[in-house]
Amino acid sequence: MDELPAGATLLRGQYTIEQYLVRGGFGITYLASDSLERRYVIKECFPGALCCRVGGVLKPLSADMEDKYKSVLRHFLSEARRVAKLSHPNIVGVHQVFEENETAYMAMELVPGEDLLSVVEETPERLTARLIDKLLRDALIAVEYIHGLGILHRDISPDNFLLGPDEHLTLIDFGAAREHAGKENRALSALLAVKDGYSPHEFYLTDVDQTAASDLYSLGATFYHLITGEAPPNSQDRVAALAANQPDPYEPLVDSEWEETCGLEYTVLQSIDQALEVLPRDRIASAADWVALLNEDASEERVQAAAPVDKDLTRVISRLVENTNKDVSQGMPGDAAQMAETRAKKKRARARREADEKARGPKQKVDIFGNPISNVEAWMREQSRGGTRGFKKSKIAEKTRLLREPKEAFDQNVEAELSEETAAQKPARRRGLGKLLSSCLPSRRVSATTPVHN
Repeated sequence: MDELPAGATLLRGQYTIEQYLVRGGFGITYLASDSLERRYVIKECFPGALCCRVGGVLKPLSADMEDKYKSVLRHFLSEARRVAKLSHPNIVGVHQVFEENETAYMAMELVPGEDLLSVVEETPERLTARLIDKLLRDALIAVEYIHGLGILHRDISPDNFLLGPDEHLTLIDFGAAREHAGKENRALSALLAVKDGYSPHEFYLTDVDQTAASDLYSLGATFYHLITGEAPPNSQDRVAALAANQPDPYEPLVDSEWEETCGLEYTVLQSIDQALEVLPRDRIASAADWVALLNEDASEERVQAAAPVDKDLTRVISRLVENTNKDVSQGMPGDAAQMAETRAKKKRARARREADEKARGPKQKVDIFGNPISNVEAWMREQSRGGTRGFKKSKIAEKTRLLREPKEAFDQNVEAELSEETAAQKPARRRGLGKLLSSCLPSRRVSATTPVHN
């Protein structure tokens, strides 16, 4: 049996193994308690492909594997000490790192809850659209934090996320983490830490760079599993299909039954599909970019929710705009410049007129009859003394002159004005002139001798 038995002690009795939990390519995980009865999770460096347990002590399987085993051990210690310095609410805390039994151990805080793999298999009804959206955002924040420190987790999968009773998400198990993925480390990782369905194809190779997009592929695969209940196809199979010009066996979330039934927004599903692109250059480049994409979509939703649009009103406005613009033709190139030049010419012409008027001096002032006024002040005094009375007298005198004019002379004048009109038009014109004069004359006939009163 490779696992430590219950009751085994570590670090001179400080920790006691309570039970075996799980094992992976790089190690075995146990539940343990310390001398103060505090409980921890202890990860033992145990690359099962390279070593075995002999009398409680780890030994390489063969002399040829000794160097590789020691390389994995050095890496485990280095990364365990590095992870111990992390401090983030969504990342498991490392309590202590130590060596014993020709291997190394990492004591981590015990996080209450279930791993997401158990949740999706045993209680999938817990994974509502709201919760999946929240978990994705929490996971991205945690991944962005470790990537900012230059660390790749390299083992992101549903079983390495713990869901607490308060829906708190915690990323665990940094045994496969890498700060610098050199050729030797990549070879060991391909041997020990790849997970079919979750690992991108570059994790299987020794001559391909591993970047933040590599972890994002694994994160996309994790949430693809939460939505569909199954992990996506093996990335190696996908690469082989593309190389053979065959369809990609991956079934996108967008434009599928999952888009209609899962309740998640289009952008969430589309971002998972993009993270799972086979080629790294086609994936989302960083966790920060992924978060920004989700936040942008959420902002648009808030705007729409804050200002709901009446569909009937929208149709009415659309129809009004269409009817208003149906006879409008698009201007030709240069129309705007031509109109601007026309406005400029008018402005220059107006300026020239104003300059000419200013050069000629003030205009000659006249009264209402067009008579020039040389002295405005004297003319105003004259008007105030009796100008109005004089105006009335002149109008009455004009009427009297018209009344004194013999009727025959008046008729002759009218005939002269109507000489060019037709015979049918003349009577009508006379009647019209007669009515006009009747409206202007007094109600009783005035003789030449009748006095006119002011």
